[in-house]
Amino acid sequence: MAIKNLVSSLLLAGSMVSAHPGHVEKVYQHSALPLERKSLSHCEQQFNDPEFVKRNVEFHAGEFARLRREAGYDLDQAPKLSPRDYISVSKINHKSNKAVSWNMDLKTLFSDYGACMLMPAVDQGPLYVQGEEIRKDIKENEPGIKMTLAVQVVDYKTCQVVPNAYVDIWSSNSTGIYTGVQGYPGMGDPKDAGILKLRAMRGVQPTDANGIASFDSLLPGHYDGRASHIHAIVYTGATKLPNNTITGGKAPHVGQIYFDQSLIAEIDKFKPYSTNKNRVVPNVNDFLFIQGANGDDPIVRYSLVGKSLDEGVFAWIRFGINQQKALNVNPAAWWTADGGKMNPKGPVGQMGGGGGWGGWGKRFLGKKEEEAKQEEEN
Repeated sequence: MAIKNLVSSLLLAGSMVSAHPGHVEKVYQHSALPLERKSLSHCEQQFNDPEFVKRNVEFHAGEFARLRREAGYDLDQAPKLSPRDYISVSKINHKSNKAVSWNMDLKTLFSDYGACMLMPAVDQGPLYVQGEEIRKDIKENEPGIKMTLAVQVVDYKTCQVVPNAYVDIWSSNSTGIYTGVQGYPGMGDPKDAGILKLRAMRGVQPTDANGIASFDSLLPGHYDGRASHIHAIVYTGATKLPNNTITGGKAPHVGQIYFDQSLIAEIDKFKPYSTNKNRVVPNVNDFLFIQGANGDDPIVRYSLVGKSLDEGVFAWIRFGINQQKALNVNPAAWWTADGGKMNPKGPVGQMGGGGGWGGWGKRFLGKKEEEAKQEEEN
């Protein structure tokens, strides 16, 4: 709160300094400007532009540093105005006091979301099934705490919503098991091909006129090696097929969604989550959370539908995407008319015996850490 007030003060001070640089300015009448224009609503798009925000923060941070130098303070001890980092994001309480209901107008969830920023893309993970059906309810009779998840997609350059896109999500069930992929360590019997026909916690939804796609799902459980999360891919330019799936288009965003650590602790008190023996990995110890939270906030805002968590939650998040991007998607399996079919060139198909988060996962994290190091050096 202190930093927020500081930034507000600096913005006000900066505008006064730039308007009055030490001399009295002559005031001119501009008859071309209507006197009744009293608001800056017409500038909303420019004010929300990420580059505009960045320039303002950098300017006022510089002014603050100058003032502290003149006052004789050590700049190393000064509060730092910087983009979000994963530590500060993890300390935010994302629980909202919004009154929510199962049939509410979803666009009201995003009325106070603030400026749109680019949501960092991260790896798709090893358990993506491409070709899932377009459907809102993806619970498939799985036990757990009901969650409606609303995702709003906006173009981060224009801050305009993106209608007619498709959001594809997948996550583990309440005890940390993913369906639809055979042979991944810890995800059921690797010899049981029946898991390929299971589709719980997987589905696709189109964005509406407000750029919003929503799913009736469950709060996911955790599994060893990762913080609790939901995967998501946004497709633009895709075509809906007669069999209720999509084809074509491109993927400008591949990301993951997370939850407050305090919420995860509460979830684990309810069955069947409480029967999950997998190790809990905190958000701040998860490399992909760190990657996604260094720049923006990948944790959902949420509100309880009733008085208790077990009555269900509404969760919502905004994806700021770069529509010019076309990210690589390599599924572990495909959903077909005959059920799931493994992709031999997918991340699980190429594991070649052994792996899991202790094998494939360690190689994956090592690769991502090396990429991050090279990017930092460049």
